[in-house]
Amino acid sequence: MNAIAEREVCAHQLAERRRAYISEQIRNCLYGKTLYVNIAWTLQSIPQKVSRIGLIEEMENALLVSSSAGFDYSAKLLAALDDESLRPTLRTERERIIGDWADTTHNCMTQQELEALPC
Repeated sequence: MNAIAEREVCAHQLAERRRAYISEQIRNCLYGKTLYVNIAWTLQSIPQKVSRIGLIEEMENALLVSSSAGFDYSAKLLAALDDESLRPTLRTERERIIGDWADTTHNCMTQQELEALPC
């Protein structure tokens, strides 16, 4: 592998580790391990400090939006309280949303902010 290709592979791996770190920070906030997380909701926005309550509200909204696209969030959530076989579907959708948020946040961070991540 030539030096340019090797640098690109290393850069891609670093970006993946940073996205994983951002995803973990989002999960920690959702689960109450932290009270705030820095997140960017849309491309070309500045990541901002969001409270756990705000993050939970945004997760609810995102799940409801996916529900209108065929994923019946309310019914699945209620059914999953009693039927563990339905929980993987909810987890998968939650992880997809967290991944989208991490990608958007990563893409909106400055180089200095990215370098400050412990990855």
